Amino acid sequence: MKDKLYKADELMHVLENTSLTDIDQKILNAKNHNEQAMWWTLYNLVLQQRQLKIINQKKFIR
Repeated sequence: MKDKLYKADELMHVLENTSLTDIDQKILNAKNHNEQAMWWTLYNLVLQQRQLKIINQKKFIR
């Protein structure tokens, strides 16, 4: 499969619709430390975005 280049907004859309368990599997199957670090960064980004969405929807007092 050929890798696809995404624009930033397309990438965020894809990541928002990807399950955390799928990204977790990518971390476990990483070929080297650099690839593992990249997937950890994406995992944390997706988790952070989802938490921010929940906070904004619930209108928590900050």
